[in-house]
Order: sequence, then C-alpha cells, then structure tokens
Amino acid sequence: MSDTPKDNRGRIAPGARVRVRAGSGARSARVSGVVVDDYAAEVGTGAGHEWAPVRRWAVAADDGTLVFADDCDIEFAPLEES
Repeated sequence: MSDTPKDNRGRIAPGARVRVRAGSGARSARVSGVVVDDYAAEVGTGAGHEWAPVRRWAVAADDGTLVFADDCDIEFAPLEES
C-alpha cells in the first residue's frame, strides 16, 4: 500500500497503527492494532440494523480479534507502540 501512513501522521487509513476503545461502559478497554478497512461509505446509510449499526473502522487488534469502531473511538497509536 503506497498510501499507508508509516509514521502515524496524517489521516487514519487502512494500514495505520491505532488504538481503539473496545466494549462499552465498565467493560471498555483500549486495544492496539492495525486498520484493515474503512466503511465510511456505509456509515449512516441504513446498511446496518438499529441494534447493530455500521461502524466506520475495522481494526485487526494485536490479540487477534477484529474490532469495529467509530471516529470517536479511534486514535493513532503512540509511535513507541508502532
């Protein structure tokens, strides 16, 4: 990927190393991983269900899980984690 941000600067895009808030409430935690897809085109279009709305970002977490997150739940990982 030539447009992959290697130094975690600029906009978040597939290939960027990030931290996301996974879960909700008392069970939420920050996990690190790599963005694998951006679903911006599907967010807010009614493509999901009321009980399972489409989230913008798909992130492959370091623990092997796949996490879906909104813009407010994602940030670049500190460079020491990259």
